[in-house]
Amino acid sequence: MSSAESSAQKSTANGPSIKHLTKARVISVCSPAATAQPLAGKSRFNNLPPSQSSPEETNQPHKNPRHETSSSSSSSTSLSSAPSAAAFVIANNEDLLTQILLYLPPKSLLRFQCVSKGWLSIISSPSFRSLHSRVYPTTTSSSAATKGLFLFRRRTWTDIPDLNFISFSEDYVNSMGNIVCHLSNYGKFTDIHSCNGLLALAFMLDDYAREFVVCNPTTRQHRLVPRLDFQEGGREFLALNIVFDPLKSEHYKLVCAWCEQEMITNNFGQLVPSDFHGFSVYASEKGSWRDSEDILEMEDLYLPNYFRNGVLWNGNFHWVSDFEYCLCFDPDKEFFNLTMPLARWYFWSFGESGGCLYGIEINDPEAMLFDIFEMARDYSQWVLKCHVDLTPVTTLYPSMIDADCNPATDFRFNFHILYFLEDEKENRMRLLISLCGKIILYDINDKIVKELAEVVPKDTDGDWWDSCFRWRDTYRHMETLATL
Repeated sequence: MSSAESSAQKSTANGPSIKHLTKARVISVCSPAATAQPLAGKSRFNNLPPSQSSPEETNQPHKNPRHETSSSSSSSTSLSSAPSAAAFVIANNEDLLTQILLYLPPKSLLRFQCVSKGWLSIISSPSFRSLHSRVYPTTTSSSAATKGLFLFRRRTWTDIPDLNFISFSEDYVNSMGNIVCHLSNYGKFTDIHSCNGLLALAFMLDDYAREFVVCNPTTRQHRLVPRLDFQEGGREFLALNIVFDPLKSEHYKLVCAWCEQEMITNNFGQLVPSDFHGFSVYASEKGSWRDSEDILEMEDLYLPNYFRNGVLWNGNFHWVSDFEYCLCFDPDKEFFNLTMPLARWYFWSFGESGGCLYGIEINDPEAMLFDIFEMARDYSQWVLKCHVDLTPVTTLYPSMIDADCNPATDFRFNFHILYFLEDEKENRMRLLISLCGKIILYDINDKIVKELAEVVPKDTDGDWWDSCFRWRDTYRHMETLATL
């Protein structure tokens, strides 16, 4: 385990500890007898006998070693000056160099600032970083852009933030470990939210006041946002969300949900309490907060987790309740859109992936069959994308099913679907699943399971859910050079 990852786990000692596997086990569930598959180096000629050559080798003409040596040396001599000449032209043409750098990942660019003063000047300039944050997401696949997920549980009884992470790539574990360790040093924060590479943190100063910080985990930049005091209006803080769409603007917005209780007269002439829900919106371009004009008067919305982990899609913010209700909020016009169709029942997972707003529902609990829906662009309906049968996965992990539950009153599943990764360019769909003690990545197309990490609960006497995360605990991490 790396020092960064170890430090991150120590900082989240009040919650479960996540240990990323240095050599992730990859298992195929295509056949009844599942077998482990290597991560890399697979070839259709790997299983040939030692005396048998591959077709590519047998079709090559016989070469005289002496002739081959002389010809290769002469060709290398004639071409040796070509790369250096091209490199010289690029290095001395700032416009051409800038165009090339725009297509490189943010993490690589931060390292390349050390190449020369000229490279540092280009990469560190606000204009380049703003342009890169618009260009880079459109040139890389959705799955490649998503580096991992922050995992955050809200525990008000402890002073230590319950922050952790899961990385989709072994090569990125140390980077995310460093980020989590850095964020944990900020102090006790009660809420987080991420959007397109930026992260927002909420700090509780007292029962009514909140202070906020927006940071870019990739560049380690952060900015303090003016505090909000809810005491004067008698409001209760519910959740914090951040809106950042680099394709539309280099600026970001914070959307703070709150609840206010007033006494109203019902149909019988009685004074009864009623809950009003609204938003305060902070615009980084203006540097100030303002209340949205729309107010919701709906008692069913009073759920502490309802307005957390909003999903930005189609220019709007989206929330779903535990059962059926969907809410859409326009952060630019600052009003609610209540025309979203309801879910059929219960969303097992909800989010955005591959440019689509998705929801995952249970089709048949007995058959372990799930339906993945995506929202129509005009919000007219939820469209069925595909069926997913997780029965083969349960053969590997029988603990996914609770054999002692009462099907009439309880869920029989001892797992949660954290995230759906879709990459239309690669025709690839995967599910991130949290089991009791493990987090796995299931490739729907190839029927392959990759074990990413082990989860060890702090309380060994606790229930299974103490080592199992839910989709509401997840916040997507992407790299960006966006400035604050």
